[in-house]
Amino acid sequence: MQGKVDTYSARVPAHESLARPVFAQDIQNLLERLPDLQIIDIRESCDYARSHFTTARNIPMPDFAALSGEILRHPSTPYLLYCYSGYTASVYGSYLVEMGADNVYFFDESFEALMQVADPQSPN
Repeated sequence: MQGKVDTYSARVPAHESLARPVFAQDIQNLLERLPDLQIIDIRESCDYARSHFTTARNIPMPDFAALSGEILRHPSTPYLLYCYSGYTASVYGSYLVEMGADNVYFFDESFEALMQVADPQSPN
């Protein structure tokens, strides 16, 4: 699989995917450029409850059918997927592109790298 050229930085993706890779240095630019960006945390719900990107929603990996259905129903809405290391988000991103979605980005770094550029939302 070959990644798309619409990336935000000159970095080489760590994970091959048909979806578009995004890196920590690109997050602010992406959020400004795509104000309707839907950020989806595909990690387990218990990990999401501990810490997550402030505006992210949790659709865990086992709920791929729900995730794909939502993304395919909203082709003009951009989606950014993130997981623990970037690998699973890259694989899911490729599956979604193969299903016809061209509105999918994936965070190609670790969750910890993502949290270094954002404040975690912690439950009380």
